[in-house]
Amino acid sequence: MDFRQFEYVKTIAEEKSISRAAERLYISQPSLSQYIIRLENSLGVKLFDRTSATITLTFAGEKYIETARNIINLNNQLTKELNDIANLSKGRVIIGVPSQAGRYILPLVIPKFYKEYPNIEIIVEENIVSELEKMLLEGKIDIAILTLPVQHEKITYESIMNERIFLIAPKKHPICSVDGRISFNFIRNEKFILLKKGQRIRLIVDDIFSRIGAKPNIILEITNLDAAYRMASSGMGFTIVPENVLYLLNTNGKENDFIIDSLEHTLVVAYRKGEYLTRASREFIANLKGVMKMDYNNKNHNSVSYKKIYID
Repeated sequence: MDFRQFEYVKTIAEEKSISRAAERLYISQPSLSQYIIRLENSLGVKLFDRTSATITLTFAGEKYIETARNIINLNNQLTKELNDIANLSKGRVIIGVPSQAGRYILPLVIPKFYKEYPNIEIIVEENIVSELEKMLLEGKIDIAILTLPVQHEKITYESIMNERIFLIAPKKHPICSVDGRISFNFIRNEKFILLKKGQRIRLIVDDIFSRIGAKPNIILEITNLDAAYRMASSGMGFTIVPENVLYLLNTNGKENDFIIDSLEHTLVVAYRKGEYLTRASREFIANLKGVMKMDYNNKNHNSVSYKKIYID
């Protein structure tokens, strides 16, 4: 069985260009073109529609890709099982993680795992959660660190930890000196610095404003939560972040940090439902859960007293 042909067709389909696919596969464009022509001739069908500038799959090509991916996944599963038989003397774990969560979690977990299993190769792929789910389903990563809710029914998961969600106010804003119960309606018309749409924290923010019947006054959309925190604190506007941002920036206990009551951000480690999970992946998951539980207990998150803001 020639797995090379599967990889060639799959890469062209992903790149929608023979020239870009050839660069990615480290072969010449004429060689790749001739290979695909010979393959189509042997199959008796056209796999690609080349009538426009962008190459697209034909119906036969779509069926070919679907079956090819299944065959590649089966071959990958066999390779993983054989690696396990070698008692972790070698292997690889490809981990998908959102950038922010990766900054917090990976430095805690990977050094410990590498010390225990120095022959296991670790590859980290960073992306937004929605893309990580897609990569997981396509077999491009073995496991992923995600936040709930998980969107696809073919993905199963194990909980890692719950994080509280914080509103960050500009320092010296009147809300910082308010005593008693504080309602989110108090700041419904204030300026906000938010993550771009598609990221889970942004979904949480959009839901908050939907619940109070308002739209956020967004002055800036960015991708970096640390930067959002710093800009909010400096007086530019408000923002909303998960608890790990406060930990990474060592800001616990600041007068402008408010817990948003009843909201939590649940981190999970996810993998494809019903598929073989290698021993290396299982050991990484066990290390991940153990380290995060220990880290949470050591920091004693609940020891700091914060003001709360309520979504009425």
